Amino acid sequence: MKIVSTFHPSSSVLSSAKCRLSERNLEHLVVAKLNRLDVYSLRPHGLQHECGVDVWGKICSVKALPISEYDGRSNIVVMIAHPEPELIILSYADSEGATPELKVKKQIPLFERSPRLAEFFTDFLIHPSGNLAVVSCYTGKLKIITLKGGAYQNDFDVSLPELNVFSLAFLPNADEDYTLGILYLDIQGCLQLCARDIDTENQEVSSQHSTLLQSTWISEKVIPFPKDSPPQLIVVNSDVSAGGGSDKDAFSGGVLVVGGRQILLYEFASKDSQEKQRGKRKRLEIKKKSLDPSESSKARAKERERESRRRKPTASVEWPWSEVTSWCNIDQDTSRILIGDSFGRLSLLSLSNVNQLGMILVPLGEASSPTTLTYLTNQIVYLGSHLGDSQLLQISQSATSGQESPLLVMPPETKTVSPGSLSNVPSKKGKEKAPTQDDMEVDDDHADEYSKGRVVDPEGSFISVLESYKSIAPIMDAVLVDTDGSGQNQIVTCSGGSNTGSINIVRNGADFKELAFVAGLTDVLGVWPVRSMYKDAVDSHLFVSTANGSHLFRINDLGSNISFEQMPSSGLTINKPTLAFSNLSKRERMEYIDSSLVVQVLQNGAFFFEWSSTTNTYEEKARWMPPERPQKPTPEIVAADINASQVALALSGGIVVVLNIESDTTNLRVVINHVTGSEISAITIHPLNTQKSFSTQLAVAYWTRNIVEIFKITRDGLQSTDSGKSPQLPAIVRSLMLYNFGTDKSPGPDHHPYLLAGLGDGSVATMSWKTGALTDRKVISLGCAPVHLSPCIVDGRKSVFAAGNRATIFYCEKGRLANSPIMLKEITSLCSLNAISFPSSLVLAGATGLFIGNVKDLNKMHIRSASFGLDNPRRIVHEPSLKALGVAFTRIEPSRIGNYEASASLFRLLDDNTLAVLGQYRCELDEEIVSLTTFTAAVGDQKKPFFCLGTLIYNAEENETSAGRLLIFTVTIASGKQSAMELSLVTTVDVNGCVFALRTVEERVVAAVNSSILLYRLEVSEEETPAPTFAFKKLAEWNHNYMVTSLSSFDDHIGAGDQISSVSLLKVVDKRLISMARDYGPLYPMAVEALSTKSLICANDTLNIIVFELTKNVRGEALEQVGNYHLADMVSKFIRGSLSSIDSTKAPLLVPETLYFTSSGRIGMIIDVKDRDFALHLTELQRNLGAALLGVGGVSHARYRAPKNTKGISDGDNAAFGFVDGDFLERYLDVVNQPEKLMCVMKGSSVPEELKLSQDEIVKVLEELQSLH
Repeated sequence: MKIVSTFHPSSSVLSSAKCRLSERNLEHLVVAKLNRLDVYSLRPHGLQHECGVDVWGKICSVKALPISEYDGRSNIVVMIAHPEPELIILSYADSEGATPELKVKKQIPLFERSPRLAEFFTDFLIHPSGNLAVVSCYTGKLKIITLKGGAYQNDFDVSLPELNVFSLAFLPNADEDYTLGILYLDIQGCLQLCARDIDTENQEVSSQHSTLLQSTWISEKVIPFPKDSPPQLIVVNSDVSAGGGSDKDAFSGGVLVVGGRQILLYEFASKDSQEKQRGKRKRLEIKKKSLDPSESSKARAKERERESRRRKPTASVEWPWSEVTSWCNIDQDTSRILIGDSFGRLSLLSLSNVNQLGMILVPLGEASSPTTLTYLTNQIVYLGSHLGDSQLLQISQSATSGQESPLLVMPPETKTVSPGSLSNVPSKKGKEKAPTQDDMEVDDDHADEYSKGRVVDPEGSFISVLESYKSIAPIMDAVLVDTDGSGQNQIVTCSGGSNTGSINIVRNGADFKELAFVAGLTDVLGVWPVRSMYKDAVDSHLFVSTANGSHLFRINDLGSNISFEQMPSSGLTINKPTLAFSNLSKRERMEYIDSSLVVQVLQNGAFFFEWSSTTNTYEEKARWMPPERPQKPTPEIVAADINASQVALALSGGIVVVLNIESDTTNLRVVINHVTGSEISAITIHPLNTQKSFSTQLAVAYWTRNIVEIFKITRDGLQSTDSGKSPQLPAIVRSLMLYNFGTDKSPGPDHHPYLLAGLGDGSVATMSWKTGALTDRKVISLGCAPVHLSPCIVDGRKSVFAAGNRATIFYCEKGRLANSPIMLKEITSLCSLNAISFPSSLVLAGATGLFIGNVKDLNKMHIRSASFGLDNPRRIVHEPSLKALGVAFTRIEPSRIGNYEASASLFRLLDDNTLAVLGQYRCELDEEIVSLTTFTAAVGDQKKPFFCLGTLIYNAEENETSAGRLLIFTVTIASGKQSAMELSLVTTVDVNGCVFALRTVEERVVAAVNSSILLYRLEVSEEETPAPTFAFKKLAEWNHNYMVTSLSSFDDHIGAGDQISSVSLLKVVDKRLISMARDYGPLYPMAVEALSTKSLICANDTLNIIVFELTKNVRGEALEQVGNYHLADMVSKFIRGSLSSIDSTKAPLLVPETLYFTSSGRIGMIIDVKDRDFALHLTELQRNLGAALLGVGGVSHARYRAPKNTKGISDGDNAAFGFVDGDFLERYLDVVNQPEKLMCVMKGSSVPEELKLSQDEIVKVLEELQSLH
């Protein structure tokens, strides 16, 4: 069984709405992502997150539902489109002193099994009064919902004659009726605009078009058929001023049609015109009922002729950009509208005095490609994006770029005017230029000058980004890399689209910010901070021990300028390496007081010094040296540790000595001399209570036994117990620390003492000491170099820094010990440092010197991005030998709607650390790179890396691609520099189709070309030519599919995904492709990964994850489904591996197996559970949690995770199997503090459902699960 958990949540923003949710005078922004709602309050400092809730389903839209006309508060309405359409009404609870939360008031199911899903418009509308909502999710049907006081009242279904609806809008009606504007595609493929009235009493939509808006068809030349974003309707209210004219000339409101080459404004009919139309319609109805067939036929013909007329728009303006993806009103009176296109180009449409000035389009600038725009306040706009970072924008009154050249390029066919000419009102020909309502019924291509509108010449950018919200959606491809060979994996994703293509490096852990560097110190063995007086808050010196001696540096810190000055005459011993160094407090009259004492421990003794202000050096006050033994060598000090008043020494021969300073003197006293009988490798005497200047416990580690033993310090010496001995550790302990990560109160819930042991093999062992016994041992690897430990404070919490080949920070999170990796390597020693310029910092000793910096953001997701703008990365591979990434880019030049979109395809080599471009290849016209892989081949006596690119050659006349190429590249270092590489095309192969996928299997390349799977090998010939020649030879072909779009490999086995059918498992044997087994069910896989030679995992188009295993039956070998789970997200890529390290010293219960990536920016982890009995326990826990915890959306958790098909699910469908929801299981940790719910979960609904695992066992497992993602 497997656990599905989330590493990085979905970051794609789909919808947003501004409203006031609480009784306080505070406005809110509601942001909808794929499966989550977040509520932010609008504060002077920006957006402040208030609360959020996960939703069981795919959110498509969110809107505010007014509670009443007079109360400005609203509820929230969310529409779920998948797996079952549903409308959810939520209220916002914000009581005094409580955490705000969203509560479900009503869930309205919309699912129907028979109807066809709406193709273009799946959304809902809420009338401004808050009394009616219209939902569209099926073709030819609408659901009408009556509301009152922000709550559900009733609902009914109505049939809609217009089938292919592009957009709906509530039109303001003075008669208090509900009128719906409809933009749709008729059966002849023509775009039509009409309106219908909603009769709530009779629960129907009017059979005839509403007289409020004259129906019309719109030319395809003006609004071509949309590619991605359908045209939309925007209502313009009637209170737009007509510029002081008479009521007859006043603008009576209208509707905008946006999404074409022009923005069209159709004005509403006046009351007189509506009465006239009703009269005509009434007379026509009488004639249609006439007994005279001729008169009846003429009446019907007249009706059809009226409905087919093309009405002249009241006003129009050119739209010079690409498809409109989002818009929002800037003013409540809708006189200014912000419109954004698919490439993030934002423009302001002004309708002020539209009857005199016409519509004016003002280009503002470029931002991320918007999916939602929401005006907040004071010219601040929230832009939510699916293809890039969401942003908080400010619109300025003047251009902010300061550049003379325009930032937005205007198409050459678009005429523009200067901003200064806007004050000139276009003259109207004659005295009666405003068209009457009757004029609107006549086809007329003539338009007045004012009605054509004007586009302002862009002179700079009027928008500035106040804040960006990082998004890595959509993830098109990804690769797991270890850039520095340290074993710390990072994820590199191909993300973005349109104008926001990006490569993102994603990792989890802490962040180290370097503040200073001290060069020249090499072979550092130890480093310690030194204060002038023990109780000083600021360190004044830094003591460094190297292989050749020791050094004292004075810290000259003036705040603005800092330097490290070496003190050659310090009075300390500097010609020998130092084992330990620290400040000491002095003891007088049974109290510990401030002092300038320090202790330096060398191999031959411990030396106590006191600072002399007269000589500005340290003067020796006392020393302790191992006593000589007759006829035996004098013991040496092999390890030491120091606290405020005690010096613990480990001597050769297994001797432990503890020293302190006698009261009221500076004389040394040996308080403990203990023989352990085993050679000691490490020692610690760190007090667990930081308020005390001494420790009552001491821990040592032994060379020969690889164990740690904790002694209790008593008056009689060191006392040992069996509970204080650790189990056998996997390697020698080289550093040791007994550390309390919590409060000093013992015992207590926040008291968290742990023993940490840095091992010689590069691992760190941790054990809890809370119960007085060493329990809960865990071991994590940091490479192969010995690990050093040092206490520090990070983000205000107690931590321990562990460093070897790699580094990590241990800290306590929710009562458990956690670790956060940090991108540092080859650290030989470290210590904390607190200087004026470097507060709460660390000093790290590396190969070239000392690094000074601080650590922030424990366990935070770190994303480092490189933006490529219009170059959108689509495929990526990593070649470790070159330390380079191979990335395929697709570039689409922005164009106006209806114009040709020029595209190009590129292959680039990027530095895997800096993401700088090292080399580039540009494909031929009409050729696009679809797949990538890298492999090695022998050239002479060397193995050289090669890149293989699979392409398609586009032909507009073909329905299925019939031509493509395989391109083989090698890489050479240009001029001997790593920063420049040359790509050399060594050979090409033409194929009969699109190369959808490529994989490398033992220096051979497997290619998926349309329905075929081909096997190739690169052959190198060095005979009779000065330079080697290359040929890419086809070895085998397997053609038993419809459309193979994904490949995976494990050893010599290949998993193939046929997007029209299912999956297959093949094996490469010499020059052949052998079919092992196939699944014949209608699966429609989108991504496939081989987990082993006998198992596959795939994701399909209905957002399920399926696992197959190779089994044997009477007919031979077959692929059997052993897991099926609804993820509710589109997986684009699976990668074997993980980002976390696990305890390699024991067989773990949970093994990270696979990472998955989705189109919404989600990164998840699939964790394998090897123990079948334990897997059953987790399944039972999920079942009981599902009964006790209700979610937002759906019926139950079990129904939500049940596998889906294209027709949804029914009560007879099977539940998910082979998987459990890790994110849902982790909610148990919140239930622990709720006794009633905890009892329900533990006991279940009956005796057989009672959980077998104890509460502590469940918590321990779930904490381990949390540590893996």
